[in-house]
Amino acid sequence: MTRPLLFPRVSDQATGFTGFIMNVITTSMLLLTSTYFAYSQEVIITDIRRVADKIEVHYDIIDEKPEHSYSMQLYSSQDNFVRPLENVEGDVGIDIPVGGNKKIIWNAMEELGADFDGKLALELKGSLYVPFITVEGLEEGMIFKRGKPHDLTWTGGRGDNILNIELYQGDNLVKTFEERPNVGNTTFIIPTDVKPGKNYRFMISDTRNRDEAVYTSIFVIKRKVPLGLKIGLGFLVGGVVGYLVGTGSTESEPKIGPPPLPPR
Repeated sequence: MTRPLLFPRVSDQATGFTGFIMNVITTSMLLLTSTYFAYSQEVIITDIRRVADKIEVHYDIIDEKPEHSYSMQLYSSQDNFVRPLENVEGDVGIDIPVGGNKKIIWNAMEELGADFDGKLALELKGSLYVPFITVEGLEEGMIFKRGKPHDLTWTGGRGDNILNIELYQGDNLVKTFEERPNVGNTTFIIPTDVKPGKNYRFMISDTRNRDEAVYTSIFVIKRKVPLGLKIGLGFLVGGVVGYLVGTGSTESEPKIGPPPLPPR
């Protein structure tokens, strides 16, 4: 059973934007299962500030177990704290490590609209992060080539999980693949329109519960055929064609002599 463990800090800040003024009241709440009550955990909001049309929430996660990580989400009173805010970035989401100097950036203007004028309460909620599946065989730095089939395997989860697999580069969503049943393995092909590069990873989540999600290790995407080899083959083919055309142009056509004289 999950229940509120503590409310370490409450603060007020009046925040002005172009088009509206918003009074933000923030609280932080750490949610933990009873299994972990023996340890000391705390989430402390250290600062709240406005930067242009955005709200920054700075916080620390304190835990005696440094190997722990957390799922952190920001909520607002606009929907009575039902759904996490969507226009957020930074130290938010799953697998947030223990430590200080965490920052969530909320694009309030985009989320609420420029016509919003009122008061809001923001709530920062955290829960201990436990991956619902374990991805196997995908090690950091692995290379995946575009246009080729690759296998992805995992263990865990429930039989009724329908999995959503998304490709990210850093924090940017690049590609969403078709939904997969939780059968422990799948085959995927990275499209050729995905740019080669580093810092790619998959996020695998349950389609009905986005709190059940895991990131894979970071990997590299490369072209199926290296660009240098493509250029080299292009020059080779061009050279052969040029040679054939050249030799054809230098050969002299056979001359036809005068017809033989008729016999006498």
